[in-house]
Amino acid sequence: MNKPTVLIGTHPIEIGHYLLPTKEVLRLIESLKKIVMNRLPGMIVYGRPRIGKTFAIKFAIENFPTYIEAPLPILIANTNSYKVPSEEKFFVDMLNDFKFPFINKRKPSDLRNQIVNLLMEKAEKSRLRRIILIMDEAHRLTEYHYNWLMDIYNQLDREKISMSVISVGQEELLGRRTFFLEQKKSQIIGRFMTHEHRFFGLTSVEEIKRVLRCYDEPDISCYPENSGWSYTRYFFPEGFQKGYRLEMDADTIHQQFMSLRREHGVSSDLEIPMEYFTYAIENALKIYGAHGEQLDWITAQHWLEAIKLSGYIESEIYMALAHKGAN
Repeated sequence: MNKPTVLIGTHPIEIGHYLLPTKEVLRLIESLKKIVMNRLPGMIVYGRPRIGKTFAIKFAIENFPTYIEAPLPILIANTNSYKVPSEEKFFVDMLNDFKFPFINKRKPSDLRNQIVNLLMEKAEKSRLRRIILIMDEAHRLTEYHYNWLMDIYNQLDREKISMSVISVGQEELLGRRTFFLEQKKSQIIGRFMTHEHRFFGLTSVEEIKRVLRCYDEPDISCYPENSGWSYTRYFFPEGFQKGYRLEMDADTIHQQFMSLRREHGVSSDLEIPMEYFTYAIENALKIYGAHGEQLDWITAQHWLEAIKLSGYIESEIYMALAHKGAN
């Protein structure tokens, strides 16, 4: 099979627009499935920054209806940061994130009704009469925001439509829940925070192998679509033909991450954020592959350079300093 022609700069690896069914993504989908099947109103999903939560959510949105074998509307809204929380701004931001075409009202009650009507319309098209609302950067949500979400929840409930709110954010979400417990805000905890899902980075060679396999397999990563050319094969066609696979380099990559950590005195438990891991893989493919130096394969030194370029070690150092300052 002849190698497909792809313009330099347009491959998914080069533009960074691709989603992989990693272990953590599949764990998240299983948690979402429990929420939906048990008609639970909410869950918090949390983890350290840059760990891949947002990409996991995007994958879930695209694939979740297939997993439960039923059409289920899933909407995502970002939680923007303002000095003073505003009901109007909150609802306008949500409508913008929902790509609502006519946001011509400014009275909060009218904006809320627009949101409710939109959610009702989408939920009624599903035989489950369910809707999932994902709030990204949810560690920014205050008591005011959750009360406004509760108003939406209650309006939908009166129309016999169930809404589950998935709050996705950093580890501060746990602190926010603790604060609500101390303030006896049981209505917020009960609606939105009873269930939790911890999102992890890569912590072992086996997990690294599983992610690398996604780049190797054409049924997971293939471009152009249906071409049979996985990402690994496209960037290293000669090495791929000789039997090389990224999965085979898992031990080497793990060793280079560990070596870099030791060199810079990082002593925390290994948990590689997916964002920096994928940056490292993309660097190796772009720099040393078909659109770069056109090497047969990637050496251990090349992997080290690719990891350094990802910004991983700087992130670990800053995280360590932040934890030290917090303590």
